[in-house]
Amino acid sequence: MRAKVAAGLLIVLAVPAGLGVGLGALWAAAAASGNRYVALAVAAPAPAGVVWWLCRLTLRRVARSRVRRWVPIAVAGVELAVVAVPLAGLLFGGPPYRPIVDGPGTRYWDLPTGSRIAYARTPAQGERRDTPVILVHGGPGAPDAEPSPLAPALATAGFEVYAYHQVGAGLSSRLSDVRGYTIARHVADLDAVRAAIGADRVVLAGESWGGQLIAAYLAAHPDRVARAVVASPGTMWSPAFPDNRKMTEGGLRDQNRALWDHPRLLLGAALIEVAGPRAAHALLPDEAMDGEFESLVGELDMRAGCPGRPLRVPPSGLGFWANVMTTRDALQVADPRPALRRVAVPVLVLRGSCDYLAPEVAREYADVLPNAVFRVIDGSGHAIARDRPGEYRELVTAFLRDR
Repeated sequence: MRAKVAAGLLIVLAVPAGLGVGLGALWAAAAASGNRYVALAVAAPAPAGVVWWLCRLTLRRVARSRVRRWVPIAVAGVELAVVAVPLAGLLFGGPPYRPIVDGPGTRYWDLPTGSRIAYARTPAQGERRDTPVILVHGGPGAPDAEPSPLAPALATAGFEVYAYHQVGAGLSSRLSDVRGYTIARHVADLDAVRAAIGADRVVLAGESWGGQLIAAYLAAHPDRVARAVVASPGTMWSPAFPDNRKMTEGGLRDQNRALWDHPRLLLGAALIEVAGPRAAHALLPDEAMDGEFESLVGELDMRAGCPGRPLRVPPSGLGFWANVMTTRDALQVADPRPALRRVAVPVLVLRGSCDYLAPEVAREYADVLPNAVFRVIDGSGHAIARDRPGEYRELVTAFLRDR
């Protein structure tokens, strides 16, 4: 009797043992092959095979031949159902990706960094100014779904304006090795864009993460920037705001609510830490994650704290891997603030009064940069260009014209 009870217990324990072996095989095959279909083909038989073998071994001396034959098969089938169905649901399917349309005005740079970068140029009108403007979008990995209101306004003021999609997002190239999405890569791409324009110095205007990228660029190349605008900027140095301290209570609550509705994104973040970026990207490639990321961003309230319902603009062209890996790298880079305290470039810092990011995040730019001007835009959330387009255009245009 004791032998049969022990055998039953071992059969029960065989299920998690098979799961562990199967997941280990899946990670290893994904890391080795870089292809999720190969990884699944290699790893799928492992859980059922382990369970079948353990059950056969356990029942060898305590059960009749019919039991020894059919119980391992049944338990192996249960193992496959328990593992395969939920895993397939997480790895496949999900919201469709909304690409940005490659219009007639889209052009491309093949940069020496290896990035193929999509951009649009708005030519200057009237008397042309010497310093072109480069618009730096947010995210990371979140190009603007709508044209910026700045481009036509600044072109009318005589500025040549370039809006580009950062590597890993929009119409620009994706990296096969997602470990390449780093702050240093984005800074190098931005400097290569400046060189491709043929400008010794440029004006930089960025929103959200774009402000963080501009800060990193200013720390590396202060002599190549004439002026800069950062609207609702991300953290100047991410480690300075640990444990989500960069967010307001309302913003954090809204983000957590939305995240729990997207378990595939949580799985992706967990896989990066457990299995490593290569295996995680193989199992959850760009085509599996970008639509999910767009769905999440479309649900976020970027103006938590302002009255009324948020304006929902369906995002498009987002890049999950550019976002998660760049954000991860931002926690490991050196502190740029000592270098930024010596930067004399005039910088306009804007923050919406209802931004979901904590006030201290934007205020730090004004405190660190010695020649910064700080303005709060009443009634605006994180997306100032969308919430207060007229005021945004006027402030930025006046600042760049030195008024």
